[in-house]
Amino acid sequence: MASTGEVQPTAPQPSALQTLRQPRIVLILLATWDIVGIIAQVLAGSFLFDMEGHASGIFAGRVFSASMVIPAIIYLWAARDPKRHRQVFWLALVEQVVVVLSCFYHRGHGDITWAGTIVPAAISGGLIFLVFFNLFQPRQGASSSGLPPTYPV
Repeated sequence: MASTGEVQPTAPQPSALQTLRQPRIVLILLATWDIVGIIAQVLAGSFLFDMEGHASGIFAGRVFSASMVIPAIIYLWAARDPKRHRQVFWLALVEQVVVVLSCFYHRGHGDITWAGTIVPAAISGGLIFLVFFNLFQPRQGASSSGLPPTYPV
């Protein structure tokens, strides 16, 4: 086939934000963030997580319980079919808001430094931003009448 010199239009490349907004990507980022939290707990006493002797008391074991394993598993499970598991984004929203609030609470209490407050709060804030896109985007194929779809019997 001979070239005619015509310029063929190329498909527009998605921006980084459009790529990050994809439900599967958001769920994988959420799971990764929880796994980072688990690693930080496992490496207690390192630069990732150091309570400087404050992790004591009768509920201190709760701090090291690796409770972030459950949401990470849920996010990875939902990433298989994000359209079917849209409700998991509500869990993500609650979890990330709690992370932000917890960071500032512990900073106010003097448990953690400003770096230990700002970095996790900024990452969780970014994830909240991405979760909002998936929670409040219009559903495709929804009927405009507001009634549920009818199916043939």
